[in-house]
Amino acid sequence: MRRIDEGAFRKRFERHLSWVLSAGKGGERGDFRGLDLDGANLHGYTLHGAAFDGASLRRAELRRAQLQEADLAGADLGGALMHDAVLAGASLRGVRLVDAELVRADLSGADLSDADLSGADLLGAVLDGADLDGANLTGALSLKPRQVLGARLTARTRLPEGLTSQVN
Repeated sequence: MRRIDEGAFRKRFERHLSWVLSAGKGGERGDFRGLDLDGANLHGYTLHGAAFDGASLRRAELRRAQLQEADLAGADLGGALMHDAVLAGASLRGVRLVDAELVRADLSGADLSDADLSGADLLGAVLDGADLDGANLTGALSLKPRQVLGARLTARTRLPEGLTSQVN
């Protein structure tokens, strides 16, 4: 895993923002795959459609970040602060969100198959249309039955103790 300095990250982000604002006609899609971004402050960043697959974003500040349709497959977001983040339609397959704070995060339509959300705080998180096949939600905090009713649950989905009987 490669660490990137703040200046290099800023340049990539600016090219990505141009790509987003020009609907793909200018700049270039942000490529942050496999990077070590542990503890990065990305509060409020527009990272719509960026590639973070395999990246490490442990304890990163991602409050209000715009990550819709981003590729975060296999990324490590353990302990990340993601209050009010928008991850609608994002690929979060196999992502590690252990102890992450996803308070009021929009995960509608996100692919969370095989994701580890154990101990994550999901207070008010939107999971409508999210794919939770094989997701581990054991020990998830503040998760209510109504939050998962519109999500895709399978026999492989691991829900917090006590929530299983309320959903089935």
